[in-house]
Amino acid sequence: MIKIQISNPEVLSLIEEEIINLEDAIESIFPLDTEYLILIWNNIFIPLTYKYDISLMVLDFIRILHFLKDDKGDKLEIHWASNTFVSIWKMKKINSSVNIKSEWETVNGGTQDLLNKVNENTLPVSDFEKEIKKILFFLKNSLEKSGLNCHLIEDFEKLEKTCR
Repeated sequence: MIKIQISNPEVLSLIEEEIINLEDAIESIFPLDTEYLILIWNNIFIPLTYKYDISLMVLDFIRILHFLKDDKGDKLEIHWASNTFVSIWKMKKINSSVNIKSEWETVNGGTQDLLNKVNENTLPVSDFEKEIKKILFFLKNSLEKSGLNCHLIEDFEKLEKTCR
């Protein structure tokens, strides 16, 4: 089981006149001291910061969603590289399901040993897609809410197309 629990973090109002990338835009709109996103992996709760974890993960979330929708690709490996979320996910599509084998090195909260004991997950592609879309829609809406000129954010169009 994989679930993503969106919280209600504060979104800062910003005005940016220069082109910035998607990761920096997300990092900029969320203060450090706000609520966490919770990733639930096999009933283990993993807190992720919007500012420093999710901002680094956004493009990988987009890659995962494209992988799930692609009829040709059947394998994808993601190396999550935030300071508080270091993990490798090896994904393989099997019919209408996706199997994820994970290796956990560092996790906020120190649950990596426990996560390595339950390091495999198989779920319907449609369920995983729903969870990934949830965070991507939230990030898109938060960026728009912040007041940033989204046309000046590199890869915002990629996020926007993914959310259609």
